[in-house]
Amino acid sequence: MARNTPEGTEATRTALMDAARSLFVERGYAETSTPEIVARAQVTRGALYHHFHDKRALFEAVVLREAVVVAEGIEARSANAASARDALLKGASAYFDAMAVPGRTKLLLREAPAL
Repeated sequence: MARNTPEGTEATRTALMDAARSLFVERGYAETSTPEIVARAQVTRGALYHHFHDKRALFEAVVLREAVVVAEGIEARSANAASARDALLKGASAYFDAMAVPGRTKLLLREAPAL
């Protein structure tokens, strides 16, 4: 990954978040170590701590990213609803579809509340 460029910075951050997400889903937050995260992301431990204060901050970023995707899906699907009832039905359907993404339920409904 290119360093010291906006693209490189974003690529490193994304690699860390993607690696952490997969490990948090596989093993859970408590059983995931930072050395495992950096190994999977193929970055240094220094890169992890440059982008995130600690493992918890990384977890919070992963959960926020997931929640934003869910919220955007709900908003997109219900935006052009003909009525409040229609918006509710479309929004609920979008929520269930978003939560069907592998690992998302574990992250948002089990791991996040525990922290």
